[in-house]
Amino acid sequence: MKKIILSAVALIALASCTQPEKTGFVNNSELINEYQGKKDIEDKFKLRDEASKKKSDSLGQAYQMEVAVLQQKLSKMSEQQQQSAAQPFQQKWQMIEQQMKTEQQQFQTQFQTEIDSSIVEVVDFVKEYAETNGYSYVFGTSDASRSVMYGKEANDLTDEVLEALNASYTKEK
Repeated sequence: MKKIILSAVALIALASCTQPEKTGFVNNSELINEYQGKKDIEDKFKLRDEASKKKSDSLGQAYQMEVAVLQQKLSKMSEQQQQSAAQPFQQKWQMIEQQMKTEQQQFQTQFQTEIDSSIVEVVDFVKEYAETNGYSYVFGTSDASRSVMYGKEANDLTDEVLEALNASYTKEK
């Protein structure tokens, strides 16, 4: 009887060792680019970018108008008077240009920070999805970086993970 039980235990242990691990892969580019959270970030920053461009355009128009007025005044002055009169104008617009550059850099930094955050959300979600659904490995691939050279269509989890990811995002919103 002991031999039968030991044999059964050994067979069960051996059988559990030979079961293949569950694996799948996702297209990283598609997953990230179609993630609604990332799309919302891009939309938000697109609106901010458009507002910034309008501000820049109106400043450019104001600059052109001031240049025209200043040129008329300068044409009636001596060279030394022209330099004295032009200096405050140049300083003013240099400060405005610097402020615009600073705002643009802050904009880019905020945008990149939020995009990076959304990528981390996707990676964390894929990990959680894999653990919940019993996957030992979920590989990532994209056109730019092929870590999966071939995968059966049945192992492509991109669409189902994307659907679950966007559903989770919508639920949290």
